Amino acid sequence: MTEIVCTAKRAGDFESRTEEYVMAFSVDGTSRTLSVKYLASRAYEINAALDSCVEAIREAISEAELDGLETRPTDEKLSQFSWRAMQSVKYDEGGEKTSKLEL
Repeated sequence: MTEIVCTAKRAGDFESRTEEYVMAFSVDGTSRTLSVKYLASRAYEINAALDSCVEAIREAISEAELDGLETRPTDEKLSQFSWRAMQSVKYDEGGEKTSKLEL
């Protein structure tokens, strides 16, 4: 079964109120890596970071040529997947964690 693999890593100054993450998304050998940065107290920055993650996942799915509605989860599901991946490494100070989402 096809799955989205996300490797998240916290970057930047861990004491700062600005949170920075390196997100690597992979789907069937196609991958996208992006850096996201937001101030935790600004919802619009968090939403913009999550939108960037969703866009990167969509590009990876598109390049992997996985057409069909069953392989296209909703933007909300992809956004939640990205958020959980970021939060899983929030306090790891540079540690990496890998998450998977079946399509």
